[in-house]
Amino acid sequence: MADTYIPGMDFDDNARALFEYALSAGFDKKYKLVWIVKNPSEFESKYQQYKNVLFLSWDDADSDVVSKRDTFFHYLCLSKFLFMTDSYGYALGCRTDQIRVMLWHGCGFKTRLGFKPNEHNYEYMTVTGDEYARTYAKVFGLRDDQMLVTGYPRVDYIFHPYTKWQEKLNIKPAKKYVFWLPTFRNTSKPGLERHDHTKPKGETGFPVVASLDEMWSLNDLLLKKDAVMLIKLHPFQDRKMICDMSEFSNIQLIENDSLLKADIHINQVLGYADALISDYSSVSVDYLVTDRPVGFTLDDVESYGKERGFFWPDVKPHLPGKEIYGFNELYAFIRNTLEGLDPGAEKRHSICDEMQKYKDDHNSERVFKALGIEV
Repeated sequence: MADTYIPGMDFDDNARALFEYALSAGFDKKYKLVWIVKNPSEFESKYQQYKNVLFLSWDDADSDVVSKRDTFFHYLCLSKFLFMTDSYGYALGCRTDQIRVMLWHGCGFKTRLGFKPNEHNYEYMTVTGDEYARTYAKVFGLRDDQMLVTGYPRVDYIFHPYTKWQEKLNIKPAKKYVFWLPTFRNTSKPGLERHDHTKPKGETGFPVVASLDEMWSLNDLLLKKDAVMLIKLHPFQDRKMICDMSEFSNIQLIENDSLLKADIHINQVLGYADALISDYSSVSVDYLVTDRPVGFTLDDVESYGKERGFFWPDVKPHLPGKEIYGFNELYAFIRNTLEGLDPGAEKRHSICDEMQKYKDDHNSERVFKALGIEV
């Protein structure tokens, strides 16, 4: 576990959004809320005003200190509900009356690596829409009645954006913002080598934009339109594969370390995006609640499909937005969106409801209601 630990990812995503909703709704007055993280001291001070919030280290399970080990297993074994966003090994030997809920970390397009039936590994799995209820039941080896179409708690963040985000993240003020969130192709994280996939061709390290000259062309367009493109890399992405972006005036990288330091989830600033560019990442499905333009870079869709694979034999009909195969199409997409056009709107609207059923900020509330958990 230590070799693959990435700071911040143990207190993040759907689980954190659900936890913070629980606190805002007063669940801590009725329930004990226990988090298992790497370093509890990183979080305890922020939530010390809540008497029923406890942070434990996953290292306590193997601690030589008996009291730490006993406390860990006391809460693990006596808890009624266990929420997780990925790993579930610690919950495999639970009591028959415990309820394990897989919140997962995205309804996207990349298939799951290594099929393993999960019908008996957890009781429920949350998804964003009926299309994913059907697809994930097959891919994860679950029964239909185990799928909870509630929407993702982290999507609630989009409706409540972080107010001082430009100052906190050192973002250049602009009239409009285009966000680009490419999924990772290569990783430098130890233990995750099996996730390495196609390498972007060219000198930038990004899909579609092969040369620095093309990147400068985008920068000139953005400058002319008083717009900024914000590129947020995947936490697994090998940063050395990406070109130096410091010279561009209107294209900025949002570093994962910056988000972690500012204690901001990407969805807490995604609501400021006037358009989104992605590829196979689940962020595009999160963003559907805004009903704004979405573009998908697909220059490596064939090779990526062969090496990594998608949920569907042909992924393209399931992409809710504009398909982009080359630089000229990317340039046109950005230009059109900055001029108030909405390329890909018809396709997005035709499949949106199946992928993202709810378009509100009540996803966390729906998760608790589906499980019968009330204040």
